[in-house]
Amino acid sequence: MTGPAGRFTHEGVPIRIVFGAGVRNGLAEELDRLGLRQVVLIASESSRAEADAMVAALDHRLTWRVDGVRQHVPTELAQEVTDDAMRVGADGVVTLGGGSATGLGKAVALSGLPLVAVPTTYAGSEMTPVWGVTTAGRKQTGCDPRVVPKTVLYDPELTYPLPPHITAASGMNALAHCLEALWAAGASPLTEPLALDACRALCASLPVAVVEPWDSKARGRALVGACQAGMALAGAGTGLHHKLCHVLGGRYDLPHAETHAALLPHVVGFNEPVLGSLSARMAVAVGTGRASTAVHDLASRMGLTMALGDLGMPESAIGEVATEVAAAPPQNPRPADEASLRSLLRAAWEGDGPA
Repeated sequence: MTGPAGRFTHEGVPIRIVFGAGVRNGLAEELDRLGLRQVVLIASESSRAEADAMVAALDHRLTWRVDGVRQHVPTELAQEVTDDAMRVGADGVVTLGGGSATGLGKAVALSGLPLVAVPTTYAGSEMTPVWGVTTAGRKQTGCDPRVVPKTVLYDPELTYPLPPHITAASGMNALAHCLEALWAAGASPLTEPLALDACRALCASLPVAVVEPWDSKARGRALVGACQAGMALAGAGTGLHHKLCHVLGGRYDLPHAETHAALLPHVVGFNEPVLGSLSARMAVAVGTGRASTAVHDLASRMGLTMALGDLGMPESAIGEVATEVAAAPPQNPRPADEASLRSLLRAAWEGDGPA
């Protein structure tokens, strides 16, 4: 992490972004612009109706359709879909859905096939070069420019039917992206304003979108915030929060977005004492006294479960995960040893507000 006068390196992610109501209807033209003529469509089950309409619009450009996606991207599923794409001679991949659909598309894109993403939630992972697959309870992640979409079509209309729970959970996932981007190893004067603006947008728009799902202004602002959060994380990199989420998700198959929501206040609270003036800027962006407390209150107010224990994490995992992460801790503003990780995970497991 660096201040305004510090030395830093920034690598931008070259993605074409098309934003606006109805832009999903221009998918075929985007594929033509990229020269893609035989694509695989990967769609989440919740997007089946929209996927049916997309199939008709793609016409002869569609060569294979995959409706089954799973969170944390099992390696065997990624390999199966990649093999099918090669077998039918696909020259590109289109994803429609949330983070699980995007994640599977990224795993296939590792084969070299260009990716086009059409998000339907606020996961924001479509803006990053991070990929992840899970094998035998271990989630492996990496960064590769091949998984960065050539084009992302952000259509706020696709988010209108989201149930309140998915709106809230995926929005908290995006909030985790922009907050971790503020203190990650690659944070810079270029990523910080983007992350803070994303934080302001998400905290202001998500509660409205939960209770007024057809509010076009709130939906649009939340989607822009998710995009910005992903961009900030792509530049700054990930850290302790994402490391913990990946270990928990891979080993115990916890719900991805909900795990982010329950864990985030405690990681923010753990880092707040050493962030100096950044803590104050975070609090202003979130909109109240302490960012950690405000994040916990925001998620609770939107009806999310704030105890990892209630999400399926066994109590024994507190020590197991603390030991694993402490053995190879990611760079973090405040050093995280096994004892401090046990304390952090205990609080998140119980679900009380951050200390």
